[in-house]
Amino acid sequence: MHGNVPFNVASATEIARQDCGPPRKIAVRNFPRVAKLLWPGKTAATLASLVDASPRTAERWVSGEIEPPFSVVHLTMFEIFGRK
Repeated sequence: MHGNVPFNVASATEIARQDCGPPRKIAVRNFPRVAKLLWPGKTAATLASLVDASPRTAERWVSGEIEPPFSVVHLTMFEIFGRK
């Protein structure tokens, strides 16, 4: 019986394996361009200080390597449209 795995365990393992993977690429490529237009000098450093994040994380948002959280996108929209 060495090699027999119950079906439910095998299914759960396969599902968990599918969930793992590299960080998601940004779905909408506009955020890095918009951020660079809003803060042309030291974009990542400015963004990191505004949202209290690490500079490396902000660099990854600006490069498009990872998708920024909604709070960062929300801040960007406030910068564009103004706060009301």
